[in-house]
Amino acid sequence: MRDIDLDQVKEWFKGDRFLTTDELVKRLSFRFPDAKAGTLSAKLHRLKREGLVRNVRRGLYAAGSKRGFSPDVSKEFSGLFKKLRKRFPYLENLCAWDSRWLNEFTVHQALSSMVIIESERGTEKAVFEFVKVSCSQVFIDPTPKEIDNYILGCEKCFVVRPIVSEAPVMSYGKITVPKLEKILVDLVCEKDLFVSFQGTELRNIYHRALADYSVSLSTIRRYASRRGRLEEVNGLIEQEREHM
Repeated sequence: MRDIDLDQVKEWFKGDRFLTTDELVKRLSFRFPDAKAGTLSAKLHRLKREGLVRNVRRGLYAAGSKRGFSPDVSKEFSGLFKKLRKRFPYLENLCAWDSRWLNEFTVHQALSSMVIIESERGTEKAVFEFVKVSCSQVFIDPTPKEIDNYILGCEKCFVVRPIVSEAPVMSYGKITVPKLEKILVDLVCEKDLFVSFQGTELRNIYHRALADYSVSLSTIRRYASRRGRLEEVNGLIEQEREHM
């Protein structure tokens, strides 16, 4: 929309964090006094498509677009994943992430690192044995007792687990990492493994993720449903949306 830029849109929101659909249409009507209702609706749709406004929830908008999830991938992490890909080229479902990526969402900054490697069910043992050759402190689908005794106090460890079918993942350069939607749900589903990110920190993570990033609620809910945690995840989403 060449006749409306982000500066003008921000001016509309000056003094107001959010605007309703009717309020936005009203501002558009001031800018285009001769436009009919259908034309104004089309212009609002175009504002959304071009990222000048974004939906906060149904019928409520904020200025500008949210960021896409872009984790801080270290050379060591990237190198490990590439070795895994080279060793297991036949694995279609293989992804990994580092718990330190959550530091931007939490109040308390974790100094430890837990790298979670997920592969197709039935291949975890082979992946575990491969990682164990070059990395110390490697665990395969650890039990709550193993987590409590060996992982929680570990400065750096690696956890190999089976991946849930149809889990939301994405390509990031030449590696595959979970989408933010998957991480948010996994934190709820794996309370023992992610015990450091429960309670208030879990609410902090959901708050920052929903406020700052472009997150698909339908993707979160679909994956949470597959994992049997839809009600709990929905509760966290609704709780944070009420405060936005």
